[in-house]
Amino acid sequence: MSAFLFLSLLYLTFFFTLSASHARHLHQNPPNNASQIHLACQSTRFPQPCETALTHSSSLPPNPTSLQIIQSAISVSSKNLRTGQSMVKSILDSSKGNLNHTNAAAICIEILSFSDHRINSTVDGLTRGKIKDARAWMSAALCYQNDCWGALKYVNDTQLVNETMAFLDSLMHHTSNAMSMMAAYDNYGDDVNSWAPPKTERDGFYEKGSGGTALISGGGVPAGLKPDVTVCKDGSEGCYKTVQEAVNAAPDNAEATRRFVILIKEGVYEETVRVPLPKRNVVFLGEGMGKTVITGSLNVGQPGMTTYNSATVGVVGDGFMASGLTFANTAGPDAHQAVAFRSDSDLSVIENCEFIGNQDTLYAHSLRQLYKKCRIQGNVDFIFGNSAAVFQECDILVVLRQLNPGKGETNAITAHPIHRSDFPKLLAQRHG
Repeated sequence: MSAFLFLSLLYLTFFFTLSASHARHLHQNPPNNASQIHLACQSTRFPQPCETALTHSSSLPPNPTSLQIIQSAISVSSKNLRTGQSMVKSILDSSKGNLNHTNAAAICIEILSFSDHRINSTVDGLTRGKIKDARAWMSAALCYQNDCWGALKYVNDTQLVNETMAFLDSLMHHTSNAMSMMAAYDNYGDDVNSWAPPKTERDGFYEKGSGGTALISGGGVPAGLKPDVTVCKDGSEGCYKTVQEAVNAAPDNAEATRRFVILIKEGVYEETVRVPLPKRNVVFLGEGMGKTVITGSLNVGQPGMTTYNSATVGVVGDGFMASGLTFANTAGPDAHQAVAFRSDSDLSVIENCEFIGNQDTLYAHSLRQLYKKCRIQGNVDFIFGNSAAVFQECDILVVLRQLNPGKGETNAITAHPIHRSDFPKLLAQRHG
């Protein structure tokens, strides 16, 4: 009887060992994929985690094309992003009564949802052959992940926050690697043997011409736009009294050719305005700089406030346009970060507008933006962000940095928070 039990246990052990071995092989790619993965990952900033992730990826077929390798790398980023979102949700759930933790986690949840949206857009863009657009969207996805990490950095006093930051760091490596592969594919073609790590003009490397989505406006806000709704101070004659009410009336997910035009009559509108992601192609038409003014005074000196949320006007919906307005933050020169205007709107166009503030006036946060014939005023890092932005025929005005100047301090005009070759350059400035 004991011999029978022994043989039975031996058989079961052998069976499960084979099953476990078989399961491991199911999650590894065939040996002939290894060389392709290795070559592709050599074009990235983090080749080791790239090879490890792709070797165990279940989405790669035998003898994958270069595009399939890129799509698998994006899939790795997307799956890890979902884990990161879950970890941040746990921070929020455990932060009741802690304002700083709650605000940091809430911002993370919001911007990681933007990251998810941009990754999904990247997948769609690649499928349609829009490599330039896909690179712009993946860059934004990485930007949001980094911003979440940065928000948690200031509340890193628990093990959960520390573990989440470490995980987000690895997530950014995966996202960066997918971006690097897309850049290599765009610049060198589909032969992974020719791919090279990311380079910039600092390395003497200049990318070939465009090929991304062009600005439908032809480089400015179109003339003759007819308003769909009007905003006026007294709310008379069917006007909305606040800009935010008018924004809320815009349709969600409008077609690419459908603009929702908001005429904002002369006056000073003291309010915080948000144009959310679903509100695409919203247009603000004012009655002139200094006449139509949207102003606020939020700043990081207030409890729980962040640079991101301090914006008087914050835009996320793509295709945003504005003309003939002043965006202001009147927090004052001693209030530190206080944003007048923040934009995450892809292919946005701002023309004949004024931005007034001190530190961090204009937050060109992500994606592709054009500022034409604008006036931008501030004293410290007052044009900043991760966007690929063009400032054409704009006046940049430096004001006193402190209430009591004369300490030999300098005025930094622009600031790019991330010095990495897988991000686009902050500004392409052009005058005249």
